[in-house]
Amino acid sequence: MKILLIIIVAVIIFKIYFIFIEQKSLYHPDKDIPETPANLRIAFEEVNFKTADGNLLNGWFVPAKNAKVTVLYCHGNAGNIYHRLHKVKFFHDMGLNFFIFDYRGYGKSSGSPSEKGLYKDAQGAYDYMASRGDVDKNRIVVYGKSLGGPVAADLCLHRKAAALILEGSFASVALRAQQLYPFLPMKLLITQKYDAMVKVKDIHIPKLIAHARQDEVISFRHGEILFKNAVEPKQFLPFDGGHNDDIFVTSDIYEGELKKFMSKI
Repeated sequence: MKILLIIIVAVIIFKIYFIFIEQKSLYHPDKDIPETPANLRIAFEEVNFKTADGNLLNGWFVPAKNAKVTVLYCHGNAGNIYHRLHKVKFFHDMGLNFFIFDYRGYGKSSGSPSEKGLYKDAQGAYDYMASRGDVDKNRIVVYGKSLGGPVAADLCLHRKAAALILEGSFASVALRAQQLYPFLPMKLLITQKYDAMVKVKDIHIPKLIAHARQDEVISFRHGEILFKNAVEPKQFLPFDGGHNDDIFVTSDIYEGELKKFMSKI
């Protein structure tokens, strides 16, 4: 009985430790925002909005002249909206409205990140955008990068979007974790699922799944799995480069394909 008790206590301690490590591995928020789109001479509106569970989130709405489509951007697991200023310029130059927000615990947003929390954050961001008089709520494209991919996919299960774009996204955290630690039963250990490959099976709007062939953070295989699991209509966009090379290495090709996709919305 003593041996059994020791084993049980050891398992509980390991599980608690793993949850702590999981949280630290998944989320790398940064509070500092030293620059804004104004530094790029791009007009923008800093906005704050509340989530259903009461967190106050911060974001930037960047309007484009005569824009018909609005991109709602769900960023990755590190930094904050400041670290995506290049994305602001990229989509602004494409003539699209762009809304980027920080999840709870990131930048100026209150709270602490969690899977359920990030899903609520995206829903709050969508509801805010849909309430604006200068945004066509029928032409909101949800864009998720990296960890933002599962967040964007989940949003499209709960809100009406015109299209979904996933770039360098997880198929699921479990799959990524199993690749990193093949000797551990990761599916049993993880608590944060972010299972995009299940979510895309029930999303029937147009989908563009883009992934870098040389992605050193989330392997190209994740993009292939997401595309395979996604229902029609769907398009796969492979490109050369690393996890954060999309608009730096293959900007012309990437922008061209995005424009084609957006023109159909």
